[in-house]
Amino acid sequence: MQTRNHHRLAPIALSLAMVPSVPLMAQQLILEEVIITAQKREQSLQDVPIAVAAMTGEMIEDIGITDLEELTLYIPNVTINQGQATPNLFVRGVGSGTNPGFEQSVGLYIDGLYSGRGQLAKVPLTLDLQRVEVLKGPQGILFGKNTIGGAINITTARPDFESGGYVEALYEPDHGEQLYTGVLTGGLSDKVAGRLAVRYEGMDGWWDNETLNEEGPDKQNLFLRGSLLWEASDTLEVIVKYEHGDFEVLGRPQVVYQSDQPVNVFGEEPFPVIDDHDRGAGDILDTDDTDIDMALLTVNWDAEVGTVTSITGYATYDTSRNTNSDMAATPSINRLQEEQYDQFSQELRLVSPGDETLDWIVGAYYQKSELDVSKTNTDLDFLRSGPLAVPPLVYTTDERIPTRFDQDSNSWAVFAQGSYALTDTLRLGLGLRYNEEEKEVDKVVSSPGLGARAGANLTVLANPASGILIEDLRSHSFLGLERDEDEFTWSANLQWDASDGSMLYASVSTGFKGGGFDEAYSNAGPTARTGNILTGEPDGGVVDMGVDSSILEYDKETVLAYELGAKMTLADGAANLNIAVFRMEYEDLQTSALIGDVFRVGNAGESISQGIEVDGRWLLAEGFTIGGAVAYLDAYYDAFDNAPCTVPQDSDPINNPGCLGEDGSNIAPGESGVQDLTDETLLFAPEWSGNLNVEWIVPVGSDLEVRSNLDVNYTGEFYSALDLDRNTKHDSATKVNLRIALTDIGDTWSVAIIGKNLTDEETMLWRNDVALTASNSYFGVPERGRSVAVQARYRF
Repeated sequence: MQTRNHHRLAPIALSLAMVPSVPLMAQQLILEEVIITAQKREQSLQDVPIAVAAMTGEMIEDIGITDLEELTLYIPNVTINQGQATPNLFVRGVGSGTNPGFEQSVGLYIDGLYSGRGQLAKVPLTLDLQRVEVLKGPQGILFGKNTIGGAINITTARPDFESGGYVEALYEPDHGEQLYTGVLTGGLSDKVAGRLAVRYEGMDGWWDNETLNEEGPDKQNLFLRGSLLWEASDTLEVIVKYEHGDFEVLGRPQVVYQSDQPVNVFGEEPFPVIDDHDRGAGDILDTDDTDIDMALLTVNWDAEVGTVTSITGYATYDTSRNTNSDMAATPSINRLQEEQYDQFSQELRLVSPGDETLDWIVGAYYQKSELDVSKTNTDLDFLRSGPLAVPPLVYTTDERIPTRFDQDSNSWAVFAQGSYALTDTLRLGLGLRYNEEEKEVDKVVSSPGLGARAGANLTVLANPASGILIEDLRSHSFLGLERDEDEFTWSANLQWDASDGSMLYASVSTGFKGGGFDEAYSNAGPTARTGNILTGEPDGGVVDMGVDSSILEYDKETVLAYELGAKMTLADGAANLNIAVFRMEYEDLQTSALIGDVFRVGNAGESISQGIEVDGRWLLAEGFTIGGAVAYLDAYYDAFDNAPCTVPQDSDPINNPGCLGEDGSNIAPGESGVQDLTDETLLFAPEWSGNLNVEWIVPVGSDLEVRSNLDVNYTGEFYSALDLDRNTKHDSATKVNLRIALTDIGDTWSVAIIGKNLTDEETMLWRNDVALTASNSYFGVPERGRSVAVQARYRF
């Protein structure tokens, strides 16, 4: 277990190495300016008093980034991956746990449309872009709720009246990866332009399931985006966009990397340790089939008072996932999860012209969403997992009734932000947002025929001690649950232009993430029936279980954040250097932990995330640029005395103390308890992380050039499991990527070799203890090893 020394931040010194002097250039070296819209207006990255990491679409293409997960390798303190059950989005150690009922902690926005669920992050978010911006820290004014950790703001490429486009193909032979992209744009009339982007991704796989002799992940993904721009007048433009994606993956990689390798009562070995990275065992192949549709209507009207913007959006997805939930090579528990989501949103805002004594933004936002989640245990026989940490449940009939979690949500907000020039070099910014939200939930779980094994050949259907039917211990019905909440969030910042190339800022801000209801709860409701132990026939008895609907509810999460920063342009425009020092204080942190065979949610008391981030770029010579970023993060629980215990603490509390009962003493074997993780690290919060990148463009004759992009990415050790079991700690890792391209001088065509993870680092997206078993077993979701691909691109 890793404890953070949070009493003071470690000092950080950033020094740029001395480089050989170069001859004076005929042309002054100046870095290309990066324009962002983090404050809902176009501004230079160096002028915005927020910690923002940004990449243009051109940078993304030159480096060879194909998805958002790869993009975050270049941004310290940011983690995005598909995770074990749901996508993980974490910024500065702050993100959402694994529970479909949770809202996101890091908001994802695509052309102004809020993508309110993690599944929407499956779209190829690096396809045909203008830029990607990662805003760190709460963004509670302009972006609203559920940006308590930060926001990812993606702007796709606009239709162009000048005809053009490109086609691109990538092939990686070792894993059978294929990536085909096509983009076409041009004018359809003197006032209407269109743009179409299409991408197909296929892969045979790089991981082997030794039990089934199958390979994965086998991908078949197709995505298209079409947009139209209508310039109705000199002051009015309308943009219509539609996106559709069909994503199919067969065989999610997963490995059991540690186990006592027990044999169950049927003579089977449920958890063979075959390999710790690219080979595993499972009785089924995980499947994931998701269809996504998004539509957007954006209207911009330049009025005398400012720009009026209307963004009307709709997003929906259907996903079906068949998972080996216990990671076993035996049919202990396999689960089908189906999820359907619909979201409608409308935003109106008025933005002042800018560059005035008072710059301001006012607006309003409305969102309505429906979420339906159902789960069906297609296999359930816990005793096949060997020695158990949970009761030996088993289905005794073929009847399966899917669980039901139906949630309707309505929210609205009004907001305003202004920046006032106190002097020519000093500006004061203030922001305020008011938000209201209503949620209604129906949650039903029914488990007919559920019993418990009393050995390999005997099954009981009621608890022998209490007579309570076992199926009722895993059944409940909570209908018409309601939750209403409202919240003010505010921000203030002071921005000082210390010189022509240096800006200093200080800010304080608040944010919140809405509360809700636990989708994963699967135990008893308020009452349970009694019945015959062997037949399960009810006898008319009813037992009060002492449970009500409050067991499902968790509270909102709030934050108060402080930040000091500097953005500096150096070397007469050839370099920039940005520094941010931050502290974020969270209350009622929402958490999700795997307990037995289900995830449980709650609020973790208080947490702190603080640290220092430094990033910069330097154009050393024409065609030669170096850049880098380094982050120190001290993220820990300030109060979390009801954390879940580890499997070793539960199964062998004498040799693994720390799991405490209600009286504060260590539990005895067979008892349950909690552990105190106060002062311990948050999840996905490496103490150190960093990136170093180099771009070198070398002319070849008068018509060709070689473009080389090298990057080295470092991530320190961290945890992904809430109980911080030392067996689940991720080791530190350094990954090296290289792209070498031959292109004509006008970039009409290019041929490239792309190498990723060239040192073949073996890393995991996720680590946790295996559900159900008490066999000291742990699993991980491995990341892809080394790959070398060939890429060709032609522009027209």
